[in-house]
Amino acid sequence: MKRFIFAALIAAFASGVQAEPESHKWFGEGLDWYQHPCGWDAFVKYGGQDTPQVRHNYYLTIQQPELCSKLFP
Repeated sequence: MKRFIFAALIAAFASGVQAEPESHKWFGEGLDWYQHPCGWDAFVKYGGQDTPQVRHNYYLTIQQPELCSKLFP
């Protein structure tokens, strides 16, 4: 019985972690979408793509917001 309860608690915890709503932060850990100069449209297209090129563009556009339309079309 104790094993069953323990297994149920582990399953509940694991499903809770997986069922967490999508983050509104770039890559789940960066700026919130509204804090980044490229805004919502760029976040929707690229915010979850954790590739080296997207990360590079992310940091570059924080420093130079005028590049948003070029780097996040």
